[in-house]
Amino acid sequence: MRIWTYLIFGSLIVVLASAAFLPLLDVNLLIHEMSVTNKPVDTHFLAIRSATFASLVFFTINFLRNKRPLSAVAPMLAFCNFLVFFGAVLMIKRAQFELLPWVVLCMIAALSVFLHRENKAQNNVIFRDSW
Repeated sequence: MRIWTYLIFGSLIVVLASAAFLPLLDVNLLIHEMSVTNKPVDTHFLAIRSATFASLVFFTINFLRNKRPLSAVAPMLAFCNFLVFFGAVLMIKRAQFELLPWVVLCMIAALSVFLHRENKAQNNVIFRDSW
């Protein structure tokens, strides 16, 4: 790959990773407004936004390492894992202990376990006759 590819994707990784992880420190990087703010934002929106940006960073890093996902389940699995992580951390940090959001988060975690098993099964099918 050319150096410009690394520079462009590297800067994209820095911006998206900042937008994903700064809400854990009560700071929001609003890319569309080109501003950093501490305005209150809904927890569910922040969790989905952070999980989306973290997934993009994860797959951009894998692209730069020439590592492609082996199945179509991998992007959904990565997003679910990041959503469970950011959802749990943000709800604990903001002391939001209502039952329904935690039930939904547990359902997403169960979906993540199911997707993990499907991803492993597809990997076994792909590499069954490789040796």
